[in-house]
Amino acid sequence: MQDIDINKATEPYEYYLKFIKENCRPDNRRLSDIRPCNVTTNCINTVNGSSLVKLGSTNVICGINARLCRPKEDRPNKGYIVCNVEVPALCSSKNFKSSTQSSSFSQSSVSSSTIEQTQAMLSQLMQDILSESKCINEEELCIKVGKLSWVLFIDLICLNNDGNVQDACCVAMVSALKNLRLYQIEYNEEEDKPVVKYPLEYKSLILYNEPVLTTLFAIEENILLTDPNKHEEDFMKTFVHICTIDSQKICLIRKLGGFCLKIEQLNMCITRALDNGKYIRENVYKNKY
Repeated sequence: MQDIDINKATEPYEYYLKFIKENCRPDNRRLSDIRPCNVTTNCINTVNGSSLVKLGSTNVICGINARLCRPKEDRPNKGYIVCNVEVPALCSSKNFKSSTQSSSFSQSSVSSSTIEQTQAMLSQLMQDILSESKCINEEELCIKVGKLSWVLFIDLICLNNDGNVQDACCVAMVSALKNLRLYQIEYNEEEDKPVVKYPLEYKSLILYNEPVLTTLFAIEENILLTDPNKHEEDFMKTFVHICTIDSQKICLIRKLGGFCLKIEQLNMCITRALDNGKYIRENVYKNKY
């Protein structure tokens, strides 16, 4: 047992490959398995919608604030959504990169980027997921054309980063949107101002799709793994994001870094993403609402 610990510290990549060759991982998962995923909703009472997601040891909290604003001039009949993801340095000791870090393997853009770059990339990814999945009709956020609409500020904070923050952020965002409550409001044209109904009446936001993001990565040309933890992310040479909206439809697919994937490998990624999306919708989203 002592020899294994020494090998893990001195030759982590070789130590990890020994498990992969046996079609398993050091945390006892198969190559296609994701970590346990649990969601707690309505965990923040000062916002319109909230959720806390635990994907293995990765924890992400989401809060959605709804604010009234004037619609954009080029979209007078629509509200809009602003996503922001924060990955504080203190959520993982591995966020502090050392200049002497081993170069025996090629790191992915996620594991080697700065905190600011990671946050910007994740924020844009969440924005793209909402846009491409068409889960929200932004016209329903408009109260009075050209005068008044809702803007949803979606803030996601990683509390503990043990890898695959992006998948946890997607689950947290969708879960918070599913329990979002907006109070009824009307627009008084004579006085040119919004009017709130009392007693307050709330309505839910309709979600037309339930996107699920699945991240897969490769450490060798013929080895694909699902849901990397923080230790595994250090070994990534290429990775793929696939977002599904039901058991047969994909709304977003991206490959970043590394070598090209063969057709059969890409098909395997799509199959795993569709299966994972079905599992999350049936066992995480549906069970909470």
